Amino acid sequence: MAPQKTPAGDAAFKKLSRQLLPILLDDEHFLAVAKPAGIDAGGRGDMSGGGIVELLTQLRGRDEKLVPINRLSRYESGVLLMGKNAAVVERVRTDLRLGKVRQEYVAVVLGRPSKPQLRLGGARKPVRPAPVKKGPRGKAQTREPARRPGATPVAETMVKLVKPGKTRSFVTCATNVENTHALRAQLRGAGLRVLGDTLHEKIARASRAEQTCLHLARFAFSHPLRRTPVRLISKPAVTLALAIEGKRDIERPLYAALTRRLPYLGDRAIDSLRLLTGDAEDCRGLVVEKFGPALLLQTRDPADNIADSLRVIAAWYRTILGVQTVYVQDFSKRKTAFGPPASKGHKPLVGRALPEEVTTVENDLRFAIRLAEPTSVGLFLDQRENRARVRDMAEGQAVLNLFAYTCGFSVAAAAGGAASTVSVDIATKHLDWGRRNFELNDIETDDHTFIRSDAAEYLKRAKRQEKSFDLIIIDAPTFAHGRKRGRSFSFARDIPGLIRAASEIVAAGGHMFISTNDRRITRTRFKELV
Repeated sequence: MAPQKTPAGDAAFKKLSRQLLPILLDDEHFLAVAKPAGIDAGGRGDMSGGGIVELLTQLRGRDEKLVPINRLSRYESGVLLMGKNAAVVERVRTDLRLGKVRQEYVAVVLGRPSKPQLRLGGARKPVRPAPVKKGPRGKAQTREPARRPGATPVAETMVKLVKPGKTRSFVTCATNVENTHALRAQLRGAGLRVLGDTLHEKIARASRAEQTCLHLARFAFSHPLRRTPVRLISKPAVTLALAIEGKRDIERPLYAALTRRLPYLGDRAIDSLRLLTGDAEDCRGLVVEKFGPALLLQTRDPADNIADSLRVIAAWYRTILGVQTVYVQDFSKRKTAFGPPASKGHKPLVGRALPEEVTTVENDLRFAIRLAEPTSVGLFLDQRENRARVRDMAEGQAVLNLFAYTCGFSVAAAAGGAASTVSVDIATKHLDWGRRNFELNDIETDDHTFIRSDAAEYLKRAKRQEKSFDLIIIDAPTFAHGRKRGRSFSFARDIPGLIRAASEIVAAGGHMFISTNDRRITRTRFKELV
């Protein structure tokens, strides 16, 4: 579901947009922004790509085709210039090829320049004289050959040492090279490899690509139509210099992830949002979710010492988003300062404790959230789009929701006009919580049933009773204990049998929705099991 547009007068959202994705130039021909590290430039024609071009297109809502002129790779940051028509794009790209565009990069490199200032490139091949010709009266003459238009320009870079470290250096590179590939090659030739540059050799984990430290700070070119100089400046993040000491910039992946979600941060129909899925967004072991005025940090393994940085992370989000309270759930295997998974009533890491129950909004539906719960707070935010899908297809349908938890899918189906819903879960507490969610949305429960039962047992009973459903939802856990001692559910082991049993009570022309949160199961294996 596409995010709803933010009201034009929303000053807070405008401020957040300027902070996360500053616009450096915007006229009828060009748009330039300060690109953060961790996001692709985009613009390859695939709107699902999630690059800067697609993000700006979604945010601006204008009929404009943006084309990146100077390509920065995913983990490079700084000035990204885009053209709004093919003519200006080609003119500036030509100037880049001819070395007419002046750029200044800041970088962290492995090694140290041999001099405080080092000139790279710039050497021309000697020009051979033209063949000797006999001039008037038989005198020998030589003629300098005319340079061909478009001949290879001189690519030169002036490297200046800003701050040396033990094994790394912070440098600036004033250059006219066409792209960062050429700059990296020049630096490699001088024994200075940009941190994160993995070309031609195996780089240690500490220097992996997401830690690339290359930022385009200045970009100066001649406006191709106005013939006036244009100078674009993007200040590098202060934390960039941490890499000199071998420290990781923990804020960088948070910044990139939040920027990707800008359209949703401005959506008035949503105040609950997954802000970071760390395993997929360069911050392994951390999940960050926002529920109204509160933030929930979940640590899922000890990778990258995430647990040791939680206060820094919490402070960063409070500064950027202004959230009141930050809670932590620690699911890592090692013992940390936060102990085992939190017990009910645990105190927040930052801010004041909130009431036992707060209400959050998702696509105009309200849900009860309990942030002090030890494991799950009442709503799985990564299923937001799927709840919207169920809502869209539920009108007039009889819906069965297995492993219903707090009945989020059932509420979505009922809001979409389902004729009836049956929510099945093994925990009475969760079903009562589900009733509360129906109540929050003013949905009468006369046609909506809540049944405490093991999912497999309910399917057997429903078959005996000759029940039938138009839509069956199986959002099964990775593992769950059964009601009877010694009985348990394992997704990888039991889902084929469960689907087989469910298929016997699905109506002709009906649908089944099946999902898993088992991260060990690949997409291919998941399809095989189903």
